[in-house]
Amino acid sequence: MNSIAKPENPFPLAGGDIYEACRDFVLTYALPLLLPSNVVQGWQNRLVLPPGAGDYAVISILHDKQHGATIEEFQAANSDPNAPGLLIIKGLVEVAVQVDFCAEDDTARQRARRLAIVTRSSIGARFFKDYGMSALFADDVRDISSESDAEQLIRRWTTTLHLTLTEGISVEVPYFNQARVGHLENVGVHHPNIK
Repeated sequence: MNSIAKPENPFPLAGGDIYEACRDFVLTYALPLLLPSNVVQGWQNRLVLPPGAGDYAVISILHDKQHGATIEEFQAANSDPNAPGLLIIKGLVEVAVQVDFCAEDDTARQRARRLAIVTRSSIGARFFKDYGMSALFADDVRDISSESDAEQLIRRWTTTLHLTLTEGISVEVPYFNQARVGHLENVGVHHPNIK
């Protein structure tokens, strides 16, 4: 029989909303300004581009990875010694967020370049701090223009923002804060032959 109690009631730690933060960032610093309805989240089912969509941005999370070791922090129950404690398990995660700008002219490149420049500045760092994140850097902008189904050139420029945030879970775990010992002895004194 297993005498070790299992952790129960896992609960995600509150984390920043990556899409909301990036959307606000694009609407603030990707100049010339875009309409809020023209900034959409990528990788959605039944995604419809804004009406007359010749001028829009698409935000997509590409991947994330953890940096460093997982951190565990235990908090004992304050009032009830029989209540479970709380084990908080968290890690520093880097998230790569691709922002694509589409336009019928050079504004797609201008927006991507300006967003990359601001991300690498103290302004970008302060902006994402308010969302519980850190802005590390942005990749150089790239031209990924292509032809549409109507054989029209779609100017599309992209940059990838690298952000970090702390993510994890908490679980309830049983614990004890005192123990009763029936016999205690100094091993070196009572058992001199043990090395």
